[in-house]
Parts: sequence; C-alpha cells; structure tokens
Amino acid sequence: MTFPEILPYSNNKTRVVLYTSQFSIAKLVFQVLNFSGKEFDFFLINGENQVSDNDFVILETDDAEKAKNFEPNIILVSEEIGDEHLVSILENITPGGVLVYPESKEEIVEKAENYFRKLAFSPSKISKSGENFVLHTDLGNIPLVSKDEILLKNVNGIQLLCQQFGVMEEEFYEPMMTFE
Repeated sequence: MTFPEILPYSNNKTRVVLYTSQFSIAKLVFQVLNFSGKEFDFFLINGENQVSDNDFVILETDDAEKAKNFEPNIILVSEEIGDEHLVSILENITPGGVLVYPESKEEIVEKAENYFRKLAFSPSKISKSGENFVLHTDLGNIPLVSKDEILLKNVNGIQLLCQQFGVMEEEFYEPMMTFE
C-alpha cells in the first residue's frame, strides 16, 4: 500500500505515528504491544505492513510531510529528530490527540496553538554494568540485553506511548528485558 492509499484506509482508526529515524523504536513498541496482547495494524519505513481490521494503525516514518499528512491521534517524536519540521506536525495532530516528545523540545511544543495532550519525557537513566546496560526506573534497576544507546534514551517516551494502548509500567518492562 502506498502512502496515499494509507490515508483513506486509516480514516476511521486511531492513527499512531512513530516519528523517528531509529528503526529499533518500532521493533520495541511492537514487542511490548504483542507481549500485552494488543492488536494493531502497521506500516513501516522498510515497506513492511500488516493490514486487518484493528482499531489502531501505526505509521513509522522519518518523513515530516508524511507524519503531518497522517493527522495523528497519537504521535511519538523521538530524541534524535530535529526541530525544523516539528511545528507543521504539531499543527496537524488531531484535536484531543496525544503528543509524546522529548522535554528538550518543550519550547517548540508550548507554542502549538491547537489542543492536544502533551506528555514530555526525559532521557532514560541508564548505566553500564560490564558490557550490559541497566535501566534505572521507579520500580528498580532492570538489566537490558539491548546495546542500542539511542533507543535506550527514548525508553521513557516509548513507555508513555505504550500507556496510550493501555500497557502499564510493569507490563512494559518485562518484554523490555529481553529486547535485543
């Protein structure tokens, strides 16, 4: 399905955008949602997709124009995304929608004139233990298999995004421990 075909297909669904250049973010989101039994359709940058009759459709993109035109109900902006296209994306979030964004982009987000929930996240607290990373959370320290530092910096945002699907903190961290 091409992007112009995705728009009418997604019209009556909850549209979720993963605005990121880190492909591992979508993989982690999918692992968490699958672990929690959540059903969703998706379209990935690499052309992979799953189309069925689910209420949620996830679009992974690093293209600001696609993110804007998708008119997301929920959007995660990852830490490494530049600020230059953010304003046009914010203008197209569905009224009452949800934006999950790095707190470093607070100044831009606060200038948005349309109404949506704003959930800022700080970089995750991680440390190195030998060759492995440890994620420091309110629930305690969680040993991780993943060595993707950019992904790990976005974990708090990914967790906030997954909450929008009804995945609570404990449910989030269990699949996180085995994610490579």
